[in-house]
Amino acid sequence: MNRAHFAGTAASFTLAAASLCGGGAAERKRSLWVWQTPLEETDELATFAQRNGFDPIFLSIVSGERSALEAGEQTSLAAVNALRALKRSGLAVYAVAGDPSWVKRERSDVPETVRKLLAVHRAHGVFDGMALDLEPHTLPEWKDESEKPALANNYLNVLGLVHAAVAAENLPLLATVHPTYAKYSVPSRSGESLLQSAARAVDATDLMAYRNAESTLESFGGAAMEQLAATGKPWWLGVSTHAKSPPGTSFATLPPAQFFPDINQTATELEKRYGRSFAGISVEDYRNTVALLGQESTK
Repeated sequence: MNRAHFAGTAASFTLAAASLCGGGAAERKRSLWVWQTPLEETDELATFAQRNGFDPIFLSIVSGERSALEAGEQTSLAAVNALRALKRSGLAVYAVAGDPSWVKRERSDVPETVRKLLAVHRAHGVFDGMALDLEPHTLPEWKDESEKPALANNYLNVLGLVHAAVAAENLPLLATVHPTYAKYSVPSRSGESLLQSAARAVDATDLMAYRNAESTLESFGGAAMEQLAATGKPWWLGVSTHAKSPPGTSFATLPPAQFFPDINQTATELEKRYGRSFAGISVEDYRNTVALLGQESTK
């Protein structure tokens, strides 16, 4: 790689990583997870995201479109153009990948889905990063204390493998994490919590705290927020708009008019407490947020 090319790719990585780090109070500090949304709907997605200050977008490409992209089929042209249109709109787009089954065994290979998504980016330059959603705590085996150490180590290993692959493409990696990881010490990590080890393995994290009141957020996620801030890596606070969620976990159960004032207040308080390590509020997810606020909503 020549020096000029290195300077260009390094600058691209810096700009992409900056989108994970939030900004000052006057800047957008909201990200949005997008699931089960065909790329043919990206115009509506871009308009909604821009109107409501969501950037970056963590985009899970639906299976049929992903298969076409990965295979390089002629039918993938429309999908590539849709992704390029999202980028032209000024939004940072992160490809979503991950499955809990990836941590069931010790592995030395990068998961196939990750390799294929990176190949798509290499061919078309359509992503600004990758968002990894593994959630090993959802595995039935996680409840077995005799199996948890191996699963935790496999989880950290996958984070490392994927981070290396993503970094090789000059892209940043974000990973979702759960507050309970703050309470589990990985035996092989000299007492460091799983949360701290995971945060150090990637460029940024998204804490799936999912509480709709500050009092319950503090009791459930307070220790995790402290640990994430101590790593010095950027971290987002996840909130949910899912309609079918347990009581107290989703903004879908509150009046829509409360949504932006409440998350803005939370963001202001967390920024005061944690400074620039707090990247902003991450909203799960697009379709449920549209259902809550309406397609024409504004922040």
